[in-house]
Amino acid sequence: VAVLSTKAIAGLSTANFATLTTDQVAALTSTQVGALTTGQVSSLTTAQLAVVTTTQIHALTSTQLGAMSTTDVAALSTDQLAAISTTAIAGLTSAQVGVLTTDQVAALSTVAVGALSSAQIGAMSSADLAAMSAGDFAAISTKAISGISTTNFATLSTDQIAALTSMQVAALTTGQVSSLTTAQLAVVTTTQMAALSSTQLGAMNTTDVAALTTTQLAAVKSTAIAGLTSSQVGALTTDQVAALTTGQASALTSTQMAAISAANLAVLSAGNVAVINPKSLAGLSTANVAALSTDQVAALTSTQVAGLTSSQVHALTTAQIAVVSTTQLAAFTTTQVAALSTDNVAALSTTQLGAIKPASLAGITSTQIGALTTDQVAALSTSQVAALNSTQLGAFVTADLAAMTTTEVAAISTKAIAGITTAGFATLSTDQIAALSTAQVGALTSGQIAALTTAQLGVLSASQLGALTSTQVGAMTTTDVAALTTTQIAALSTAGVAGLTSSQITAMSTDQAEALTSAQVAALRSTQIAAFSTADIATFATDDIAAISTTAITGLSTTDIANLSSTQLQALKTSQIQAMLDDQVSAVVTAYQAI
Repeated sequence: VAVLSTKAIAGLSTANFATLTTDQVAALTSTQVGALTTGQVSSLTTAQLAVVTTTQIHALTSTQLGAMSTTDVAALSTDQLAAISTTAIAGLTSAQVGVLTTDQVAALSTVAVGALSSAQIGAMSSADLAAMSAGDFAAISTKAISGISTTNFATLSTDQIAALTSMQVAALTTGQVSSLTTAQLAVVTTTQMAALSSTQLGAMNTTDVAALTTTQLAAVKSTAIAGLTSSQVGALTTDQVAALTTGQASALTSTQMAAISAANLAVLSAGNVAVINPKSLAGLSTANVAALSTDQVAALTSTQVAGLTSSQVHALTTAQIAVVSTTQLAAFTTTQVAALSTDNVAALSTTQLGAIKPASLAGITSTQIGALTTDQVAALSTSQVAALNSTQLGAFVTADLAAMTTTEVAAISTKAIAGITTAGFATLSTDQIAALSTAQVGALTSGQIAALTTAQLGVLSASQLGALTSTQVGAMTTTDVAALTTTQIAALSTAGVAGLTSSQITAMSTDQAEALTSAQVAALRSTQIAAFSTADIATFATDDIAAISTTAITGLSTTDIANLSSTQLQALKTSQIQAMLDDQVSAVVTAYQAI
């Protein structure tokens, strides 16, 4: 038998092969065994199989092994089973694996175990798996480890669990991870925890998550920590949260931040708070924002502060606002500034208020402005004041306006200055009025001009008065016009003089009338000329008389003409006389005859 060729041995029928004696079977060489047909292998009797040597077993191919009956496989000795080659072991069918005894499984070499497929591992009973040594268990391939059912996985010993390699852990299914028992979880090493993915971590039940030691949780990769569900985050203990690494804290999502309890939030170190992603920080509830410690608030970066929602900013307490740095305030947006409570606005120190960017301060509401103290108003920078609009200026109370420095007043934009109420404008100091630029003066409303007090009017410079429009001049009270100095009268622009009403001209003194320049007189209308008294006209210089326009000359009364001096009469131009009415001409002729 031993010298038959491999081709000849394969020619034996299965019926004849089954009649070979145990001596003949035992005499088969490894080469002959390797050439046996699947039919011959499957025809082996129990007696024949009993004498098959380990060398012969080792010669079997995966196809030959798969052809054996489940009875024959179950009858293999532990030595025989251990002798199966790693390439052949893959030939075992699920049915064959299912009949293996615990002794046979325990006899598998680590190399053989490493060659098992997921289907083969999945076919093993919990008792078979329990028979594997920790070393053998660690040899299961990453592809095969996922074949263990969740039910069987939960029966693994703590030694087997502890023996899992990082690669095996990374290959576990979510079902296997979720099936871990408290006892099994207790022996999971930090190395194994570090191998878990975000999906695997999210598959753990909340009880298991809460049972993790601080060391175990701290070992989870930052990329995996994002896998924790809201329920899992809610189940974390304060000790676990306090043990989070900065890397893990930086990986937390907005959904996770929303699920964190106030108690757990309180134990986050300032260092961990500072690394939370700004988008994630936006997930904090307003109640939890208000629960942040002053140390945690002070630890926020400018980027984090800029990412806070309006609701979160509004939820800040005065105690928290007190520790907000100038750098943090400089990061505030217009929307965030507008979201500050009036209590918090009033609580800002002058240094804090001054740190808010002008563009952001432009978001301050009228209600918030009303909450500002006079010290805060006085501390505003010129850039901040310049950014305010008319509505915001209108919200300042008289005490706040009075607290503004002359530099601040001068910084108000021309568009915004019209927002100051007439009552507020009337309370401005003479220094503040004197600080107004010509552009600002030109932008004042008629109501503001009318509200000017005599004292305020008295400090208006020539350039300021020269900036007044005809409408603004016309809005001045007769009392104010009468209070103007001759220098101020002479400073009015020709456009401004054209705005004088008849009542205002009537209120002017002869000195004021005499102070008018020929250019100003040239801008007067006939109704305005008519409003001057005869005494006023008598003060007009010859240049002034000559400057009266041909359309305005009709405003002179015959009495005015009769009282003209010889030099004034001689200053009249032919065109002016030609434009006069008949009675005015007669008065001129009479006046000439008189001289």
